[in-house]
Amino acid sequence: MVLGGLASLVTLQPIVGCGSSTTTETGTTATQVDVVLDLLADVGPQVVLPTLDRFLASLDSLDASLETLDSANGVDDAALASAQAAFVDTMKIWQELEVMQIGPAASSLSAVAGEDIRDEIYSWPTVNACRIDQVTSAEEWNDGGFFDATQVNAYGLDAIDYLLHAQPESECPSQVTPISDGLWDALGEDGVAANRANLALALAEGIRSEAVALQEAWSVDGQDFSGQLALNDATPYASSQEALNAVFDGLFYLETMTKDTKLAAPLAQAAKGEVPEEDEVEGSWSGTGLDGIAGNLSGFGLLFTGGEGTGFDDLLTDLGHGDLSEQVIADIAGALEAVEAVELPLHEAVLEQPEQIDALYAAVKNVTDVLKGDLATVLSLQIPSEAAGDND
Repeated sequence: MVLGGLASLVTLQPIVGCGSSTTTETGTTATQVDVVLDLLADVGPQVVLPTLDRFLASLDSLDASLETLDSANGVDDAALASAQAAFVDTMKIWQELEVMQIGPAASSLSAVAGEDIRDEIYSWPTVNACRIDQVTSAEEWNDGGFFDATQVNAYGLDAIDYLLHAQPESECPSQVTPISDGLWDALGEDGVAANRANLALALAEGIRSEAVALQEAWSVDGQDFSGQLALNDATPYASSQEALNAVFDGLFYLETMTKDTKLAAPLAQAAKGEVPEEDEVEGSWSGTGLDGIAGNLSGFGLLFTGGEGTGFDDLLTDLGHGDLSEQVIADIAGALEAVEAVELPLHEAVLEQPEQIDALYAAVKNVTDVLKGDLATVLSLQIPSEAAGDND
């Protein structure tokens, strides 16, 4: 369906007039601008902050289970299983937040008001199993300033995934520490388990600190980025169009990360007969790759609909394109069904049942094709540069 003729109707500017009047410069009705402002005002309180609240509550359970595991020096099977289950629950919620990289959570290099908080909590695919082993063997987390002195590839939720699920052998090659200097062998399996449990607990505390910082950044009682996104006096955005585009950019996580990095990249390797490395397929250590994709789709749905508030679906309906909104929502449901249809963990399915992952890829692509096509055209929004050249 080609909808390009409506693009000029929604080039948003600062509000002019009232009621249902029309600005002379853009043809935008004030009613439509009101919907946009409602959408922007609801992103924080109706979408991001409730999801952060759930994430912080899940961290309570993860912390408790890691404390139990640490008390058992990492060698109690029941305590380990409990910690693994709590980690999976926490990751499911974080994967929803992955799609909400707007303002403080987003990159400082590419996003307005970006503060890189996302990478401090979860930096995949930037993760280095050998570096985590080096931290584990040298007990670096006990040094003051560990998080400031260490790169993100050795801490965060992705590091906890490795610590809770990896085999006792180190991922480091023989020519580097802790293999070359014998530190790993000196620890033994019990020592490795104990250090991993203690490190995981320390990393969870760091994650909580960053999550609280993100919550405070969005909270009206903190830095109130929710209000800034809604164009209060402290807003970093020049117009409602720019602010709306920032929210739109968040949705493109489903394109550049879920579709291209989590699905297309390992599929391409498998098609060439190559076995992807464990850190190249998300969730390989814990077998949660499909949970991650389902979480991304759920987070996309929350951001698209505005949760209990006003979302892109309402804006499209206001513009007379409720059919497009219904298509996006139906495509999200179809992609979630495709996730459920995959029978093996993602890192196994890309090799053994690639046809199921192909079907999942196609289902996710249905969503992102509309995102890049009709949705961008109707709302006259810019596609992020990293996705603009992708014709897949």
